Amino acid sequence: MTWLPTESGRIFELLAPDWRQVDFDIDIPNALARIPRFTGHIGSGPYSVGQHSVVGADAVFRDTGDRKAAGCFLLHDAHEYVLNDKATPIAEAEAALAEQDCAGAGRIVREVNRRLKQSVDVAIYQAAGLGTSGCPAAFRDIVRAYDLRMLATERNHFLGRGTRLWHPSIEQAEPLRLSGKLKVWPWPDTADEFRERLRRYLPERFGASPSSPKPAPRPAARQPVEA
Repeated sequence: MTWLPTESGRIFELLAPDWRQVDFDIDIPNALARIPRFTGHIGSGPYSVGQHSVVGADAVFRDTGDRKAAGCFLLHDAHEYVLNDKATPIAEAEAALAEQDCAGAGRIVREVNRRLKQSVDVAIYQAAGLGTSGCPAAFRDIVRAYDLRMLATERNHFLGRGTRLWHPSIEQAEPLRLSGKLKVWPWPDTADEFRERLRRYLPERFGASPSSPKPAPRPAARQPVEA
């Protein structure tokens, strides 16, 4: 069995992802809003992949003014709605154990995980009207950079620095400028915020008129990124 049933009643085939089975109304927003980052090790509650995606997308839009770049960040972890959020240390431990058993197996494990994510990404970005190659090449560097900045910010707000250094790319990343401390959102609010950002940043696909005025960041308490 290599398929998953989703909340909306769809069947998602993991080995042959079909963009027509990608649902942005229920499946992606709700699942991402309920999947915790950092394997749930946040004292104030499950800080979700969905909140990470929304806060980061708002930061990208604030700094660049580019709707599509913000939309690409919003979707960069959307594959986790069917693959879940496997923390990097866990993925690396799996690869290391495989390597202990068989030389070269660690590389195969990493490649399998990469291909699974990539194939689901291709389906998601295609369903969002962003082409057939996953995140468009023009936005990959900015998504990668802001993902690191988000991780550095989240670590500082939720986990502290601890006694061990993280990967140099995270230690060197500039945390985001926030108007206050990150707080965990309730999952229904997160799902609603995610759906709203789809309309805001990808209006051609998700319903708002492309000629409508540029929306300002919402001043609500759930929006911690400084203007």
